[in-house]
Amino acid sequence: MYDQDQSELILEADFLWREIHVGDDIYLDADFYSSNRRLLCRGAPYQVLAKIDKLCGAQELIVQSYQTRELVSVSPYLVCSYESPEHPVLIS
Repeated sequence: MYDQDQSELILEADFLWREIHVGDDIYLDADFYSSNRRLLCRGAPYQVLAKIDKLCGAQELIVQSYQTRELVSVSPYLVCSYESPEHPVLIS
């Protein structure tokens, strides 16, 4: 049962990573902490600034913290929902 649940989570995270685009807003399941500092808050929208697909298979979404202005790497496992802008701005 555990292996099946974990496989489903991996597939869902991969699906989210592929569906979410740069410019979309993501929402997290919980607050995100690093070194005992809260960098991202649950329920707040964070615009995806970049997507990274590492050679080891790890996928990351890059957003900016409102509190510290740092760029933060977020795993798709932490995303509970996302929104695509109705009129995306494309920079050529």
